[in-house]
Amino acid sequence: MTHHARDAVELCLAHAIDTQTEAAYRRGDMLEKRVVIMQDWADFASARATGKAK
Repeated sequence: MTHHARDAVELCLAHAIDTQTEAAYRRGDMLEKRVVIMQDWADFASARATGKAK
């Protein structure tokens, strides 16, 4: 469960995109959103690993 946009999450999961043009557009367009998602994931995983999860 997350508050992040589905399209951005799908890109982080490396799910294939049908056309190269769409793939190129999404890489650039979603980069900032992907950075936030991946940082959230890193924070979550670190908290779990150190026993500091909420």
